[in-house]
Amino acid sequence: MKISEEFDNIVAFAREEAMRTGSYSIEADHLFLGILRHAHNPAVEELRSLGVDTAACKSEIDSVLLHEHSIPYDSEDDIRLGREGSNTVSLAIAEAIAEGSEEAGAMHILKAVCKQEKSRSSEYLRRHGLCSGILSKRGARKKSRNDLGPKEVGLLISAIKFNSDKTIVS
Repeated sequence: MKISEEFDNIVAFAREEAMRTGSYSIEADHLFLGILRHAHNPAVEELRSLGVDTAACKSEIDSVLLHEHSIPYDSEDDIRLGREGSNTVSLAIAEAIAEGSEEAGAMHILKAVCKQEKSRSSEYLRRHGLCSGILSKRGARKKSRNDLGPKEVGLLISAIKFNSDKTIVS
């Protein structure tokens, strides 16, 4: 299993978010903030397509996580994955393996964050009707539409031709 450059960037941003918020451990919320900070990735695009106000989400999470003092940059090497953060990274890799992906990326981290019961990020997303199951179903729909081979395209065209001969009554 490969870890994508996007995944690495998000974890690096999560480290900076932990430092900014005054935490020596990277947890699920920091990983989520890392996703939002990375901004140009499929997870943020998916959140926005589902109507999530990412700025409001970040603001709410910040209001809970932000300590009075940030961690100085010369202490960057002291920042480590916490128990929840480590669990989230492991779950993200497991998500990628379960999907048969060649590498783990932003969507896998987002799905793993959603599975963290006690994170503010997952609470926020659940309040807005989102969970990893919804994200998985949407991803499966998108994948199935985009991964049609010549045989499937032929069957689809046949089905459209067959159905076009029928009158649809609403």
